[in-house]
Amino acid sequence: MKIEKLHYFESVARNKNFTKAAKECHIAQPAISHHIQNLEEELGTELFIRNSRNVSLTPQGEIFYKEVVKILKAYEDAVMKTKFSSMYSKGKLTIGMYGFSSLNILDPAVSALKSKYPNVDIIFDRCQDAYYADYLLSGKYDIILAYVSQTLELPENIGSKLVRSCPFGIMIPKDHELAGKDTVTMNDIVNAKEDVYVLDTHISYMKKHTDIPHSRIKSEDDMELLLITGSINKSIIFTTRHEADEFRNAYMTFREVSDSVITANQGIYYLKNHNNWVLTQLLNNL
Repeated sequence: MKIEKLHYFESVARNKNFTKAAKECHIAQPAISHHIQNLEEELGTELFIRNSRNVSLTPQGEIFYKEVVKILKAYEDAVMKTKFSSMYSKGKLTIGMYGFSSLNILDPAVSALKSKYPNVDIIFDRCQDAYYADYLLSGKYDIILAYVSQTLELPENIGSKLVRSCPFGIMIPKDHELAGKDTVTMNDIVNAKEDVYVLDTHISYMKKHTDIPHSRIKSEDDMELLLITGSINKSIIFTTRHEADEFRNAYMTFREVSDSVITANQGIYYLKNHNNWVLTQLLNNL
């Protein structure tokens, strides 16, 4: 009995549908039906009760399913352990970041990874969100750490995972008229005369969901440049308290936006079908 048959059986049993299982297993429906029929003949019993729409397990199928799940888990563990043993000394993870201040959201996971696998090479580099897909598909980066944009369109085989969600606020000069308030409102920002600087990842969302005049919204493609440029121009910087704390500018102060529903979603992008065991370990730690 080949392991593929067990995978096909498990998928049909879990999805309760031959069509869904065939799609999940990347084979034609007649083929998966044929494999299941052969499996039933091999076992000498029916595993499924079939109807026009869905299928369900027979009592014998229920018994077989519980054992198959254990077998497949043991098989996957064996494969992973074997890969780990052969790749442990040559593991490598290349991380692209939109800005150096973003690294801390991965600190616990990366530290745990290095503690368990000290010989793994972890490399960091700058990147821009406009090229996320190209970077990942070309293999330049294994993972990209950035804001998980609500407007960025990526190919289906690129996955994302939210790590932290932060409400937006503003950094303003300490002598700004809004600095005297404990919190500000979106209306305060709209009525201010200064330009509003924002990371380019969020500019489309900002223009669509706020009343700030588009001519006043300026963007940067790098978090550090955003904070520096906005500070030098004594403008309003739309950012998070976390980024403001990282910047530590003596001439600027942070104020929360009390009525904003816009959040900065920080996370990662990666290839769904990657074969990097180091990345698998990092994802499991998040």
